[in-house]
Amino acid sequence: MVKIIQIGKQIVSAERPPFIIAEAGANHNAQPELALDLIRAAADAGADAIKFQNYSAERLSTRNAPVYWDVPGAEKVGSQFELFSKLEGLPPETYPIMKTLAEEVGIEFFSSPFSEFDTDFLSEVGVPAYKIASPDITHHPLLRHVARKGKPIVLSTGISTLGEIEEAVQVIENEGNKEIVLLHCTSTYPAPITDANLRMMASIQNAFPDYPVGLSDHTYGLTAPIAATALGCQAIEKHFTLDKSLPDSPDHKFGVDPVELTALVNETRAAWQALGQSVKKPVESEIPAMNYMRRSVVTVVDVPAGTRLTSDMIACKRPGTGISPKYFDRVIGRRVRADVAADDVLTWESLD
Repeated sequence: MVKIIQIGKQIVSAERPPFIIAEAGANHNAQPELALDLIRAAADAGADAIKFQNYSAERLSTRNAPVYWDVPGAEKVGSQFELFSKLEGLPPETYPIMKTLAEEVGIEFFSSPFSEFDTDFLSEVGVPAYKIASPDITHHPLLRHVARKGKPIVLSTGISTLGEIEEAVQVIENEGNKEIVLLHCTSTYPAPITDANLRMMASIQNAFPDYPVGLSDHTYGLTAPIAATALGCQAIEKHFTLDKSLPDSPDHKFGVDPVELTALVNETRAAWQALGQSVKKPVESEIPAMNYMRRSVVTVVDVPAGTRLTSDMIACKRPGTGISPKYFDRVIGRRVRADVAADDVLTWESLD
């Protein structure tokens, strides 16, 4: 049975709509007020959580590591180090303010640490969970350090195999932490919809039946999250920005804005509701249709009391409040107990 994971006051469960994470990442552009505005906007849109990223260019990348993204319209940079150096500068004292604001507006606040230092800092801030980015699924020292904090871990699985996911899960479990949410991900920025491969979620769920499985989406638009919900997705992470025209972070360009995030929340919740029950039977809202759209055996001529019915005296018409047409042949030859007018619905009580 799939575990229920609690992140702050929110629940990740198959019995609830997908847990929606607005991935703000570094879309604060190192500006505290922009970070706070992102929190407010994500809460207004109805997201369950907002997530940022904590890193230092010096700890994360060599100075000449090539970029791995090709986002149309995004500012070109020469190296990962160059971009990360621009975006790492959100003042540390901003984070407790961000957490307090998130609590005030009713949204969970956490982040992706990219080092042990970042993990310890976030632990001091008091985040309710940690996110491990796809590239760090093989960074076992970091996984161990995060797992020891004893908080839920949302683990993205882009560019990984089931074997690598299994190794990462084992590393986390070995530290006594079994609060894990696994996110299928295609680590292309942005990802073509043809590379979304949502069926991989089922493969992950089959391999790890104890843990909730969701989607970290890098495609444009809402198609993939909605389709993922229909496939049983339990958590959805989507890059989020206040304005796609903002500079610096390339994630602005393929993230959803507040209007789109609101639509994502509403549409995925509607898709989850549409899944409904698995047992095939009429539901309450269908009862009027069953009564009035289906047909009954009716008379097509006036029939005096005591007359045996013949096939030319009866037909099958709406409503379906009388004898079902599937019993048409059984009605033939039966006597009517009282006079029956043409176009009357027959019931078993009206026949001998």
